[in-house]
Order: sequence, then C-alpha cells, then structure tokens
Amino acid sequence: MIHIINNFPISPSFFDRTQFGDTVIFTDNAVFAVKQENLETESLTQKAFNHINLYVRKADLIIRNISNTELLRGVVIIDDMQYELAISEDFLIRSCN
Repeated sequence: MIHIINNFPISPSFFDRTQFGDTVIFTDNAVFAVKQENLETESLTQKAFNHINLYVRKADLIIRNISNTELLRGVVIIDDMQYELAISEDFLIRSCN
C-alpha cells in the first residue's frame, strides 16, 4: 500500500497502521518528518527498520532548502516523474494528511 503524507507533524498512530512492505511518500511540509534532527521520528525510524519504504519528493526538499545529508538514513529521494509513476501504479493508495 502507498501512503502519501503532506502535513507535519505526523500523528504517531499513523505508523501503527503501516505494514511490512508499505511505501510512505512524504510531500509538502511532511518532508520535515524525515529530517535527522527531528526528535519526533522515533516511531518512524523504528518502522523504517521494520521494512517500510520511505520516499521524499526532491522538489519539496529543494523548496524547503533541505539537503539529502539532513535526511534519515534509508530515505529515498524521488523526482516528479518517479512520484507520478508510483501513484499511477495499480497499488492501493491511502492518503493520510
């Protein structure tokens, strides 16, 4: 399942609803959730190590002046074409804002 998150902060209960193999794409202000300095990412990093896939849109990082070195380890940066491809696939998409 693909989850698209665009608001920050993110409810910690959201990560309780993710499952092994899910993909979470952070857009807009949600990109702040995957910064290393963010102390509220404990459940996010635990889930990441439990094999959910974490993605962030490159355009959103650029707009917010966030470099890839500031991101949590394991977060994949995708461009707009990759984002459009991901949401056009035949996966069930759950948008959580």
